[in-house]
Amino acid sequence: MDATKFNMPNFQIDSPRISVIMPAYNCERYIKAAIDSILGQSFRGFEFIIIDDGSTDDTRSIAEAAAARDPRIRLISHRNRGITACLNEGLMLASGEFIARMDGDDISMPDRFEKQIAFLDAHPDHGLVGGQFMLIDPDGRWLRGLERPSGHDALQAELLKGMGAIFHPTMMYRRQLVLDVGGYSEEYRHAEDVDFLLRISEVTKIANLNTRVLFYRLHFGSVGLTRRREQLLAAYRAVVAAAERRGLIPPPRPEVSDPNTTRADVYSRWGWWALQGGQLRTARLYAAKALLRRPLDLKTLRLAACALRGR
Repeated sequence: MDATKFNMPNFQIDSPRISVIMPAYNCERYIKAAIDSILGQSFRGFEFIIIDDGSTDDTRSIAEAAAARDPRIRLISHRNRGITACLNEGLMLASGEFIARMDGDDISMPDRFEKQIAFLDAHPDHGLVGGQFMLIDPDGRWLRGLERPSGHDALQAELLKGMGAIFHPTMMYRRQLVLDVGGYSEEYRHAEDVDFLLRISEVTKIANLNTRVLFYRLHFGSVGLTRRREQLLAAYRAVVAAAERRGLIPPPRPEVSDPNTTRADVYSRWGWWALQGGQLRTARLYAAKALLRRPLDLKTLRLAACALRGR
């Protein structure tokens, strides 16, 4: 399956039920596929707020071209302020009952909005829903799916460990509830979604759909690679604050070391994930890439052998 090909309807919507908020910074390589996946949704009653956060590449011009084709797009461009400020700005600009999150390097499944809005309509006691997703590499090759818990209690348990219970770009939530809890906090940079989920789950139920809603793109410019240590520490601070609010004993501080972010380490990780996901051609590709950089490493040699065997 080609994760980048979607149809693009072109029409005006006067009273959108959904406001899509997509901050974008220097993602010229991926943003067209991200935009196309939103404009190709089977549920069409939405506005699409794209916030160019001071990009220095062609991100803005690509978004402008899309906005010229589809009147549902509202493009905002300003100096770099960071994702949290952009998200709060988007919340203030939005007119929809629901907010759908999107990132400029991911790809939404065509029926994502249709399924998520149906869930929220059918479950008024739930204020937020995410879904399952497929990890893809920078070129859109499938690696593996990640299955997250679906029910509120299981997600709460994950959150209180600082885990990514619901991935941010899969979320759809009720706008007014988010405004009532104060939107996104600037105190937890790179883990603003963990704090956000902890606070909103204190006033409403949350859930994940048991179906895939997104292709989540991995690449060398992602926060998960470039700011992993800060991200983990900020998530822990958010968990401690939540435990204090709830009268719970906070978990012990995690051991946070600098993650392995060399190209060889990342290629090896992607190779193992592709192997686990049954993507043998991709697993062999990344095994070869890792071998070129570390030909004598035993773990890399093991990956290569397993990829060749297919298990």
